[in-house]
Amino acid sequence: MKVKVIGAGSIGNHLTQAARRMGWNVVVVDNDPKALVRMREEIYPKRYGEWDDEIQLFVSGSAEEPRSCFDIIMVGTPPDVRMRVAREALQEKPRLLHLEKPLCAPNLHGIQELLNEKGDTLVTVGYNHAVAPSIDMVVKLVRRHTIGNIITIDVEFREHWQGIFNAHSWLFGPEDSYLGYWQRGGGAGGEHSHALHLWMYLAFISQNGLVDEVKAMFAINRGEKMSSVEYDEIAAFLLKTNFGCMGSVVQDVVTKPPRKWARLQGTKGWVEWTCESHNDFVRYSDGGDAPKVISFPKNRPDDFFTEMLHYDKLFKGEIKSYDSPLDFKWGLRVMKVLNYAYNQLPLDTVNY
Repeated sequence: MKVKVIGAGSIGNHLTQAARRMGWNVVVVDNDPKALVRMREEIYPKRYGEWDDEIQLFVSGSAEEPRSCFDIIMVGTPPDVRMRVAREALQEKPRLLHLEKPLCAPNLHGIQELLNEKGDTLVTVGYNHAVAPSIDMVVKLVRRHTIGNIITIDVEFREHWQGIFNAHSWLFGPEDSYLGYWQRGGGAGGEHSHALHLWMYLAFISQNGLVDEVKAMFAINRGEKMSSVEYDEIAAFLLKTNFGCMGSVVQDVVTKPPRKWARLQGTKGWVEWTCESHNDFVRYSDGGDAPKVISFPKNRPDDFFTEMLHYDKLFKGEIKSYDSPLDFKWGLRVMKVLNYAYNQLPLDTVNY
């Protein structure tokens, strides 16, 4: 399998290492030569133990950059330029185009053009928690009706984003990147949109339909007098599907220690999912006396490796694209909710 990773930042390193764990050939491109040096000499060896000499590095747009020979192209650029980069990548006709989350900026600019141009390429969005073994366990419990029919769903991704800046030593704060601007896809709404994605996916697989009502509140940080930042520190959503299922989503960039959690209440029992740094946990009760607890040991790179395993199953036909929680439609549904919540625009702004 031949893979191109566009972007040598923190996410690009994670995607590269995960693809190399699969034994795939990997090329990394970035328009900043310093980013490639930083990847080779700092980020990758410090994070994973040593540099992998099999990884090829190129300045994007250079005459040496390989083109049109890749099974997978992965785009790890900021969301406000991702549609432009994605459309350029589609010209290389990869079998699969992976776009990091959030899919784009909340204004949805470039989405319709991408849909018009994607052709036979399978397009995915990197909400990798949804393909974790622990979430697979939650899905199985729901589909087996272990806890009965689902009444309500709540999901939280609450995590102070200092960890993000620790992983990006060249950034000193949110003002130094898209992160400090909700209009560019930053803030809690975009950066921790795993929660919105997971809520909608769990509602769908529990046969509760799709979101068609949204109420949202944001705590907006506009920085100090000399700062231009404008981002949501806290984003809270009440959601209701077309089948009447209701629940909540809370995302923030201020909580320490982090809380990544989901709960589904059923007519017979309940199931909770918790994501921690070295373990995921699934706790559930089917109406009996003692809840059951299942642990899923992992580390941060495993989140991305699981994503690559999912792609391998897609290529082998073991999973159909329309069943995949990483399919483009889910990333678009997240952005349509954010578009509406930020701008109070109709939920059918873009058809899919």
